[in-house]
Amino acid sequence: MIYAYRSDTGLRKHNEDSYYIPGEGEYAAVIVADGMGGHLAGEVASAMCIDRVVRYINNCPGGMSSIALLRQAINDANRDIFDLAMTDDRYTGMGTTIVMALLNPQKYTVANIGDSRLYHYDGQKLRRVTRDHSYVQELVSAGLITEEQAKEHPQRNLVTRAVGTSRFEKADVSVKSWNMGDVLMLCSDGLCGSVDDKDIERIIRATPDLLDCCDLLTELALRNGSSDNITVVMVRNSEAEA
Repeated sequence: MIYAYRSDTGLRKHNEDSYYIPGEGEYAAVIVADGMGGHLAGEVASAMCIDRVVRYINNCPGGMSSIALLRQAINDANRDIFDLAMTDDRYTGMGTTIVMALLNPQKYTVANIGDSRLYHYDGQKLRRVTRDHSYVQELVSAGLITEEQAKEHPQRNLVTRAVGTSRFEKADVSVKSWNMGDVLMLCSDGLCGSVDDKDIERIIRATPDLLDCCDLLTELALRNGSSDNITVVMVRNSEAEA
């Protein structure tokens, strides 16, 4: 697998986003988490979430399906973040989104809570794989507003699910196929809230180098006026059989 990433503080004073790409000998996985809470609590929540999830998947018991593995890993992270928020006043109300993919050459297992997203580019078309857990997504799904109206809605940053904000939180998890050369892009809403899907597709199609692609997407989000932290992680399938 070929990986690239960029995380930018943007107009914020602190970067509450966290991300993960695997090191040598670690499980092939990619993760983006976007924290929320009081002073520095968002940073704590997103970093803690990734730490707990990575620790679980790299020390997982054998025989678990990939779906069960990701659900349990996120459950463990949710419990630890919630417990800390309940016992330490500095972290009251903190939480984080998460979007992640567990990778093998033929399939990937995707899990998400919140409004950080995963996109799949197959060389022809960009497809949004995850569904946001957000107030505006519920309005769109109910037919009350359009996707275009959702981008300008005053409550577009309101998530309906987050890791650590309740004792139990269920992730959406599914298994998808991918092929040699396909690209996955994970991002926080600092990117996808400021850059249209059609522009994401255009840049990925025109930019073979993933690191350049991360830079171009981030710079476009900044030019478009993103007021949030911006994190993008990309991975290209270089291991599937032709």
